[in-house]
Amino acid sequence: MLLFLNQLVSGQGVFHNYGNLQIHQKGSLGFHSDLINDGMFDKNLGFAGFYQEDQLLISGAFSPVFYDFETAVENDLFINVSINISNSLNFIYGNIKSTRNNKNVYVQLLKKTITNGLSDHSKVNGYASIDGQKEFSFPIGHKHKLRPLSIRYIDGTYFAKCAYFYENPNNPESIYQSYDTRKKDMNLGEINSKEFWNLNASGIIQITLSWDTESELFSILQDLANITVVGWSKENKQWDNLGNALYEGDITEGWITSNTFNANNYEIFTIGSLFESDDKTPGNYALTPNGDGINDQLIFEITTESPKNNLQIFDRSGRLVYEKSDYRGEFGGRANTGASAKLKELLPTGVYFYLLELNDLNRKYQGYFYLAH
Repeated sequence: MLLFLNQLVSGQGVFHNYGNLQIHQKGSLGFHSDLINDGMFDKNLGFAGFYQEDQLLISGAFSPVFYDFETAVENDLFINVSINISNSLNFIYGNIKSTRNNKNVYVQLLKKTITNGLSDHSKVNGYASIDGQKEFSFPIGHKHKLRPLSIRYIDGTYFAKCAYFYENPNNPESIYQSYDTRKKDMNLGEINSKEFWNLNASGIIQITLSWDTESELFSILQDLANITVVGWSKENKQWDNLGNALYEGDITEGWITSNTFNANNYEIFTIGSLFESDDKTPGNYALTPNGDGINDQLIFEITTESPKNNLQIFDRSGRLVYEKSDYRGEFGGRANTGASAKLKELLPTGVYFYLLELNDLNRKYQGYFYLAH
């Protein structure tokens, strides 16, 4: 049974609610035109469906609250106002779409709302939120991709809002912020520049992300054992390693679950790689600059991967004796700063310490070498 109170206008191309509109239990209402909700439409216990071969729009001054909701709008159901769904969301075809530069317009799934019919072409293309569920998978995606983010609360308020962006975090198209993939933890290798998720939540949580062929993980990973979830630190303005508690798949398709972390510290997430140690990793050395061609210079092979770098060398007293930007292996035992540099002689035999900064890789290494004549 359908109950109309006050003024309701159904005109060509628009269904305009000015007053009180309610769908009673076991009642149903099908929309084949746009809905403008400028009245009360929030005590529904029945079914509402949106159907159109072209596109439809939900707008108005107030957010409608649906119980069972279905959409079959071939060229997408657009929303300019948030909509709330309290029992079920069923996709037949088409997306529910909103603008990504306005987080205040979203699909809110209340209580224990379930979703059905999800696919690459049937999803929430924008922000979706969940209220009251400890574990949930957001039915979100972007363009032609369904890419849910799953959340599990260890402790928190059980409210979260999320959207997926198939965009480069260094220069997103849909929002006005950027997240430099060169700024990262020292133990991180590369950060995925193809996609990211924006998750607003609070409390201690775990999240699960997925990837497919268009994620192009082969460009940042050689060994899947080095995959990890990364989050953009609000405080430090860099990507942090959030761990790989569990993962499954191969380089072309799979999913990964993070370690637990404090959601208050992050809101942007994607997939990254852990730094893969190899024989280029700087260590400790012996330097014998005697002209025999063996260990005459201090060589760091990894500088070939980071031409923009800086090397500092200190003696045991902590005095800086050598400094060079864009270092290529020039140090052969002679100082270029301080009193020792004026003598143009070899530094005394002994232990020296180095600090090597690799700006292209956003990494730092420190170690020592023994200088012997």
